[in-house]
Amino acid sequence: MKLYFKQRMFSWFDSYDIYYMNGPEETGAVAFTVEGKLAWGHCLHILDSTGEHIATVQERVLTMLPRFELYIGERRIGC
Repeated sequence: MKLYFKQRMFSWFDSYDIYYMNGPEETGAVAFTVEGKLAWGHCLHILDSTGEHIATVQERVLTMLPRFELYIGERRIGC
């Protein structure tokens, strides 16, 4: 499966649509939407095609190197 990533041009925060790729030059339906939220550090909410929240990517601040954590609900599943 291939996915096509497209950033929204006129958005206050990071905002992306991710599409299924049906062929070499055409895009299909929206697979996921990523919306940036105002927070201490980067915070991205990942939504499915129906608009339901499925995961969050949160930047940890005050670390030597950039560090991001992935959450599903309140449970941290990766770093």
